Amino acid sequence: MTFDDDVELALAAACKELEMTRDNLIRLIMREWLEGYGFLPLRNLDEGSETEGSA
Repeated sequence: MTFDDDVELALAAACKELEMTRDNLIRLIMREWLEGYGFLPLRNLDEGSETEGSA
């Protein structure tokens, strides 16, 4: 799947910064969007996750 040039550039920059593949980044973005809009249930974070205590 290809996107407009500006979106492709943004994806490439995010992949580099986050050290993720393009496919994994798109999966993450889609999951978070679907969770945010209620199409998927929110995942529970593990008690010992690195994000514990941050909101």
